[in-house]
Amino acid sequence: MVGGLMGAAGACADDLARAYAHALAQDPTWVEAQARYAEVLADQDLARAGYRPVLSIAGRATANHREVDGEFFGLNNLDRDDDFEALSYAIALRQPLLRLDRWRARDVAALRSGAALARLHAAESDLMLRVAEAYFAALDAEQDLEVFRAELQAIAERSDQIREQTRLELATRAGQSEADAQRELAQARVLRAQQSVAATRAELALLTGQLPTGLATVPLSRALPPVEPARQQDWVDQARTANPLLIAARLESEVAGRQVDVQRAARWPTVDLIAQREYLDNSGGVTGARKDSEDLIGLELRMSLFDGGETRARTSAALARYQQALARQARALRQAEFDTQRAYAALELGQAQIEALRAARAATYDAVEATEGGVFAGTRTGVELVQSLRERFDAERALSRAIHAYLLNSLRLQAAAGSLGADDLMAVNRLLSD
Repeated sequence: MVGGLMGAAGACADDLARAYAHALAQDPTWVEAQARYAEVLADQDLARAGYRPVLSIAGRATANHREVDGEFFGLNNLDRDDDFEALSYAIALRQPLLRLDRWRARDVAALRSGAALARLHAAESDLMLRVAEAYFAALDAEQDLEVFRAELQAIAERSDQIREQTRLELATRAGQSEADAQRELAQARVLRAQQSVAATRAELALLTGQLPTGLATVPLSRALPPVEPARQQDWVDQARTANPLLIAARLESEVAGRQVDVQRAARWPTVDLIAQREYLDNSGGVTGARKDSEDLIGLELRMSLFDGGETRARTSAALARYQQALARQARALRQAEFDTQRAYAALELGQAQIEALRAARAATYDAVEATEGGVFAGTRTGVELVQSLRERFDAERALSRAIHAYLLNSLRLQAAAGSLGADDLMAVNRLLSD
């Protein structure tokens, strides 16, 4: 995935795809999520091992000193001490045949791995959203700075003109003071925007591991993709079945329910197949030098008669955890529905806002042109022209932010519905241009 994203982003210096590719390799939260998933997979292998045969070998070589005084194996008044060496080894095989708790624990581990995979998908979607949010926040700050610089330049030019007109007594000193004030305010906005650019770039670098040198932008006139499917209920229905956090919560509640069975199964008897070989080579002692060997094979039955109430306590605790898991599942369902409805509503509102702001932006260009003509004709003042310019720049800023918000909400909607993937991020990335 990383290679594909890096290749697709190669044409742009710093675009959304490249930022995400770097975050996949650098973001600590994503790295932690991958390690957590690997841990759960290892736990699944551990659960499977509980029903597999265990083969062990043990050996011992010792130097012994033994003293015997009294009766020994029917020999009276035995008084003897001896020094000798002993060598022994044993090979044992144990194959569980009936371990109900381990059977159920193996099923629980499989469910837990499914929940972990769903959470990994959720972490991947979360990473995409965090990168996109940080990217567009940085882009908003950069474009604000560009707009404020252009505004400052335009206001400064008009302020200089008004100052010259005042000198020639073609404008009032009040108009000049107003123009100068607008110029200082514009300068302050530029300074704040510069600070915001530095801060948002640093936040993006927290995810990608490097500061961006420049960001690709979305042209204000570019057509945006519509919401598909168009019905909100279709998105909500999809979220109820595909939201990764909801899937994880459902599997985790099932895990908690199975854990109750695991604890109850602890009181059941266990049956193991055992096979063992033991060998002893003794060089002395009371019985004299000898070599012993013993082979056995059979079944071993174990059953707990009383464990001090441990099984009952563990079962009660498992039941309480099951109730907690069901509550988390209900909360995850409501959250998935809420996130989907909120993102869809934001998209609908965003579409209307973008249409209105594009019309307003066009109107501000017309207003600036009309005001410039009025200034030339003497019917409008330079201060009014400065105000028209500010309204045009504000309209462009608002439109840019509305477009970014629309794209972000489209990603949030797909994430809530459980359908967000790298292809969706690439689709947004294709809307960007240098």
